[in-house]
Amino acid sequence: MTAATGTEHGIGNLVAQGSALAGRNLRQRASAEMLVVFGVFPVIFVFGFLLLFGRLFAERGLDYAQFLPPAIVAQWMFTVANTSGAASAADRASGMLTRCLSMPVNRAAVVVGRLASDAVWAVLAVVVISATGYVAGFRFQGGALAVLGFVLLAVAFALTLTAATTAVGLSSTDPEAVAATLNLPYLALIMLSTAFVPADAFPGWLEPVIRYSPVSVVIEALRSLASATPSWGPVWPAVAWLAGLLVIFSWAAARTFRRAR
Repeated sequence: MTAATGTEHGIGNLVAQGSALAGRNLRQRASAEMLVVFGVFPVIFVFGFLLLFGRLFAERGLDYAQFLPPAIVAQWMFTVANTSGAASAADRASGMLTRCLSMPVNRAAVVVGRLASDAVWAVLAVVVISATGYVAGFRFQGGALAVLGFVLLAVAFALTLTAATTAVGLSSTDPEAVAATLNLPYLALIMLSTAFVPADAFPGWLEPVIRYSPVSVVIEALRSLASATPSWGPVWPAVAWLAGLLVIFSWAAARTFRRAR
């Protein structure tokens, strides 16, 4: 049976095949290292930054325990995406991608499986960071709908980034090189944002760039959804940014996927 026939045959089984591949992806990445990355490091970051900056910003009238956790959530969405990009490179290097494409498997199931497993990791990160933040004083103050919007926006951010990192991952067969490459834009984007300090803490000439960067826009939307007076106003610019970036990143990932195939 050819790959084309397999794809046609597998359309009706997309959900089942995607679920099977998602389970395989989760099992493959469920190592002690990943449990530390998603279960221990977020706790260290939350309490570490609170220890460093909590008192300083309290003197400025900023509740840093409420300000920080949404930023750590956004930071860990980068981690979800970066580890996914490295996993895509590993799948190409091991021949897993070639085997899937030569078997009677719907090609879309490969994408569905990757996105589903990444969504699970993203939700896990949100839960761990929110629980840690709760211990430190963070609260969801706007009701169940705002909490749901918070989780959905965080996961959408992770999956948008995953589209970009997948394009990078599928262009290489070296997971370590991919991980190192992806760390550079991650560090630049998270540091040049309102993740850890407000925009007005940056030099005046840089403040507009910081305030309107997509990372800052997403983080401010998450903060709004967690606040006592959640507003959908900051959410729409974040959704617009993610929609535009998703189109670009998905095109890049699809093109790289065709070349890798």
